Amino acid sequence: MTWLVLRIVLRAMLRERGRVLLALLSVALGVSVFLSIRLANRAAVASFAGFAAGIGQGSDLVVRAEAGPLRETALPALRGLRDEAWIRPVIEGTFSRRGVGGGAPEGFQLLGTDLVGLAGSAPATAEPPDAGSGSMASSGEGDGGAAGNFYRSLQDPAAVLVSTALARAEGLRIGSALSGFVNGRPVTLAVAGIAQDAPNRPPLQRNLLVMDLPAAQMVLGRPGELDRVELGLRGEASLPALELAAAAALPPGWVLEAPETRASSARTMTAAFRFNLTILSLIALAVGAYLLFQAFDAAVNRRRETWATLRSLGCPPRLLNALVLLEAALLGVAGSAAGVLLGWGMAQGAVRAVSKTVDTLYGASAARSAQLWPSEAALAFGLGTLTCLAAAWLPARTAAATVPVQLLARGSGTRPARWQALSAAGLLLALAGAGLAFLPVLPAGVAWHAYAGSGLVLLGGSLATLALLPLLGLPGGRRAPWAVRLALRPLRRPTGRHGFAAAALAVAVGMTIGMGVMVKSFEATVMTWIGTNLRADLYVAPLGSEGMAAQHRLSAALAESLAADPAVLAADRFQVVPLRLRGAPTFLGAADFNIHGRHGHVAIIEGGDPNVLLPHLHDLGLADPSAIASETFTRRFGVRLGDALEIPTPSGLRRLTVRGVYADYGNERGSLIVDRPVFLDWFHDDRVASLALYLRPGLDPNREGKRLFAAHPGLQFRSNASLRQQVTTIFHQTFALTYALEVIGLGVALAGLVQALLGLALARRGDIWTLRTLGAKEGEIAAVLLGEGLGVALAGTLGGLAMGVLLAQILVRVLNPQVFGWTLRFALPGPFMGLVLALTLLAAVLALLPAARWAARLRADREAEEGA
Repeated sequence: MTWLVLRIVLRAMLRERGRVLLALLSVALGVSVFLSIRLANRAAVASFAGFAAGIGQGSDLVVRAEAGPLRETALPALRGLRDEAWIRPVIEGTFSRRGVGGGAPEGFQLLGTDLVGLAGSAPATAEPPDAGSGSMASSGEGDGGAAGNFYRSLQDPAAVLVSTALARAEGLRIGSALSGFVNGRPVTLAVAGIAQDAPNRPPLQRNLLVMDLPAAQMVLGRPGELDRVELGLRGEASLPALELAAAAALPPGWVLEAPETRASSARTMTAAFRFNLTILSLIALAVGAYLLFQAFDAAVNRRRETWATLRSLGCPPRLLNALVLLEAALLGVAGSAAGVLLGWGMAQGAVRAVSKTVDTLYGASAARSAQLWPSEAALAFGLGTLTCLAAAWLPARTAAATVPVQLLARGSGTRPARWQALSAAGLLLALAGAGLAFLPVLPAGVAWHAYAGSGLVLLGGSLATLALLPLLGLPGGRRAPWAVRLALRPLRRPTGRHGFAAAALAVAVGMTIGMGVMVKSFEATVMTWIGTNLRADLYVAPLGSEGMAAQHRLSAALAESLAADPAVLAADRFQVVPLRLRGAPTFLGAADFNIHGRHGHVAIIEGGDPNVLLPHLHDLGLADPSAIASETFTRRFGVRLGDALEIPTPSGLRRLTVRGVYADYGNERGSLIVDRPVFLDWFHDDRVASLALYLRPGLDPNREGKRLFAAHPGLQFRSNASLRQQVTTIFHQTFALTYALEVIGLGVALAGLVQALLGLALARRGDIWTLRTLGAKEGEIAAVLLGEGLGVALAGTLGGLAMGVLLAQILVRVLNPQVFGWTLRFALPGPFMGLVLALTLLAAVLALLPAARWAARLRADREAEEGA
């Protein structure tokens, strides 16, 4: 057995270096893409969860308001819990500073808490190890010790603690200054200490700044307000008892939740986005499986004389099967190991792309690197190895079950495939997948049928592509020139190699077309939506307020001064607060309906003309509070036009009626918008998140924006055109990783196409030598082989086109409404599809041409048995 392994398996692998390297590359590439996306996803979500937890790690319960902030004056209601738990009040905000060299602004989470109470349960503060100025630990020593100095330094209203990561990255020491903006106002903070990472706890985020509670409230302009209160068990107290006591003590409008709820919400929000990336990353592995099947099929056929000899000498079929699977296992282990290392490296770049999208769509994610999780590495390693074994199983079984005489028969390795049966089965699978995906509407968020249907469409469509090969071979009839006949005749009776090469390319092209059409449909819908909604001349927001995690607010005085500027005809003030409705998080926004109805526009899809509806809702006012709801909100909460809702507010439940439904692609949680006077009466918060300024006729928005920016450097002034450009940039940035995964899948498929052509050329080396003997030139023979390969490429491309259009229908009409609640306008972008087809065929020519020229020089006496 050892001799057979060394002779037949290892020696063959060493001799067939090209095939082995291609197989290793396909396994490594598929594993690395899958692993890199998984690691990037974990890093982004872990970062998001880190921001959710902040420095308050270790709490057992969290108290929040159903809507709006907590009032510090109500804290005495929790005094009765002090024997069972420590109590930590927390306020959050955002500190921003301009990017270096005019780059993008950098945002920081500004967290205020009781630092004296924090000392017993949170990480100590000290200089980083390389700061070189000693340590400053809150150890509780006397006033003359380090702790005394530390607490005295906190009396500075600008004192801030920074994370170890930030201190190391920027060389910050005690006394260093951080200059930036809070709510549009210039602020300079003084570093009073370094919040070190505690053992056995997740490291603090780089972009985390911590202040003492009164100082943070003053800097944020929110005196007496809190965002949450954290509770932690003392001594032998039990969590169930604390929950009961806390629930009984909570003032009206305060709710109790587990500390994991916010992180869990983050994971839930991003789950669909991350799952889509994972599915897309599996495409490279699936296309690689087609390529591996070709590789093992070619290797088994190339050594059929060896298998026949072994069978004649009494070698049992199961041993032949084991030999082929052993080679597959070796390739799978080596390729997967290389893929794990490559995937870890790729994840460092992928995590930035994923984090940018998570930050833009969902909230803060400051992840800059990805950790190599053993569980993820083991999953990717096992998946790559199993894929390799699965690809080798059928060729191994076929070789083991074939009698020696048939193995030695001429042309036994290139028997025609049963394309009729495979194509018919594939067509039925694709139709079944489409039918499953378009089931009657299921509850919002349920999308298993769409994913399963998409998988069946991909599998069935790839098999149905085989029917295109005989059709493309029809022009190679008797009356065609000899070169055309020789190139296209093999397509009329395609072999398994033809079929698998076409199927792999069809899967890659189908995914590219499907995702591309979905993205273009999304883009067309969003651009139309933006054109409808963005009517103002200038849009004003605090610096660094791009992401949903930003907690900036402009003061009422600042908003009023901007609205009173002589160049401004009207100003629409917008505000938004998170709230919990029926136990689920969503948003309540406020806008000036009267101004918006006269100057702006909302994409109302139910409820009538917005220019009539919004002024009408403004006139109803507090007598009949009304709202417009986003389409996502109505899907998520099952709300219809005319429904009444009980909305939690700081002063209790308030009733409103849904009078309109509008299109919104800003978030998947959904939102309600009420008129600003109603919001002010309910929440007593006159700050604004952003303003839309309508300028007087004849004024240049860019010039006025520059003038206002000179007076307010902590604000961002964007013209209508620049804001649209920014939205477009963010949109394409969101899908940048998708494009990269599609290119990788196409690259793997083209590699399989080249491998198929080489295998077919080796099987026809006798014909090649005959043509050379008859006087055919090397270029003519290469053209014949290139024509055969391009026929396969064209079949895969056309099959992928049809499959991609069907897949796009599922993505646009089923998956997006079910998962995100967004109705998109389906659009078939002809130029984009034509470009994809042209580039795919051009890439196929460039990839096949060197292979065809090499194959044209094959000699008739070249050994097919390279491994024996």
